[in-house]
Amino acid sequence: MNIYKKILSFMLIISITLGFNIPTYSKEINQITENNVSAKVLQVLDGDTIKVELPNKDTAYVKLKGIDAKGFDTSYDYLTSALLGQNVTLINDGSSYSGGKFNYMLVYLNGRNINNEMVQNGYAVIDNKQNKGGTYNSLLASQNNAKSDLLGMWRFEDKNYSSITGSSGSNLLQTNDKININTATRDQLEKHLKGVSTELAREIIKYREKNPFSNIQEIKFVNGFTKKIYDQNKHALTVSTNINTANEFELKTLNNMSDANITKILNKRSKNDFSYTGQLIDIISRDEYNKISDFISVEDKSSIDVSKSSGRANISLSNKTYLTGADVPYYFADDIISYRKNGYTYKTLMELSKLGSRNIIEQDIHYLEDNLNVFTNLNTDNLNELTAIFGKTTAEKIKNKTLYNKTDLKDIISLSDYDKVKDAIYVNKNEDIYVNINTATKEQMYAQGIPTNETYHLMNNRPIRNASQLPLNVSHINNKISLYTNINTASRTELLSLNNGINSLLVDNIIKYREQDNFGSLEEVEEFFKNNNASNVYDKIKSYIVIR
Repeated sequence: MNIYKKILSFMLIISITLGFNIPTYSKEINQITENNVSAKVLQVLDGDTIKVELPNKDTAYVKLKGIDAKGFDTSYDYLTSALLGQNVTLINDGSSYSGGKFNYMLVYLNGRNINNEMVQNGYAVIDNKQNKGGTYNSLLASQNNAKSDLLGMWRFEDKNYSSITGSSGSNLLQTNDKININTATRDQLEKHLKGVSTELAREIIKYREKNPFSNIQEIKFVNGFTKKIYDQNKHALTVSTNINTANEFELKTLNNMSDANITKILNKRSKNDFSYTGQLIDIISRDEYNKISDFISVEDKSSIDVSKSSGRANISLSNKTYLTGADVPYYFADDIISYRKNGYTYKTLMELSKLGSRNIIEQDIHYLEDNLNVFTNLNTDNLNELTAIFGKTTAEKIKNKTLYNKTDLKDIISLSDYDKVKDAIYVNKNEDIYVNINTATKEQMYAQGIPTNETYHLMNNRPIRNASQLPLNVSHINNKISLYTNINTASRTELLSLNNGINSLLVDNIIKYREQDNFGSLEEVEEFFKNNNASNVYDKIKSYIVIR
């Protein structure tokens, strides 16, 4: 031992003499002694640790006091998104905790307590090894709420904290596990998704067989898949698997892929990434590939186009042959056509649920969503759908020409034919803005250019449940009005036209909500209004709201 001490001392003397620099954290282990210090976040090290630059340009390590992110992947992502590059305020809550080179502090960003926010959203838990300071009670309340709502890492919780502490059972998801809901087996859905029973797993499969999921939010349209179940599982859902990055668990959910094929995929990509999904055919059979090809990619995707390549119809324009070719029952196709009255075209898919059609329930319309269009894109929708509207010869002319505006269609078809279809077609995007004539004020209808006498005629005949009940032909204002409002897509103007207590703040909250997750049911819409202290508003307008 003495010889080692002598060698170490000798090296130290030499380094001082020759001016060598011994690596040190001297610039980064600065203890922050002041309270209420401003600092810039230079780096996020993990879900509860950051590196900051102090006003004197020194750097320091800061741990968010009182919390532990447990290595949860999403915690790091959340903290990075919130803090990296931001100017924050560092505060000591009055309790002490020594942690080597780290400064244990409360971190505030524009008045937000980030420590509490992490716990509140389930991105961290209380660190019981640290002293219980002045903020402990608020952290505890936030943790209890996150645990109760199964947010963040608590969705992995199996009533005993085991999964959060790293000893989860085999049926529990790990933080980086994903389930491809378009291809997972019933057993996988039931076993790994929280709150999913055998019956609900069957409903998921029944839905996707008729209408594969375009994005994870669409699973909320499955009968019985509530917002609570969605919130518990949404971080573990995917509709498209990146075969270059997916782990073994996710690959297994691709139609119950065999372990041998998973090993082949992992070996292939360890050398070179897949350039395109078709390269999988070198590894798995063509039949196996065809079953999953629509639901895999070589890059990360949050949404996919799973509409049929043929057999899609426009509910305002296609005839019975094309509607039934899109899997619409014969009698329902008759109803869809018979309610095309008075120059009005359908504005939302779920208007079909208001026709009172025989034996058609809302879930049946959800099943048909990929087969039916409300508006047809002249540039991108398939030849079959265009043929269903214009006939084969005209459809081929449209496909062979790039249209920059839907009025360019006048160069291909007659003006009278154009007037018949103009409100159910578009180029790039539908730019029409509507007001709901069942709820709009007369001033809002005037602002849409609806004449005074027609405004009063429409208002005096409320409620108007379908186009056959319209008191006048609305061809000239059809692109300005709706009978039902799709709360997931409606413009600000249309949302405000719901009235009966709707105000700008509530509309702002609706738009903010749906930017994160769409409304999956009217029950979810009702809960939203309740949480915004507007239950009385919902009761007045619920008859005119749809979700698709």
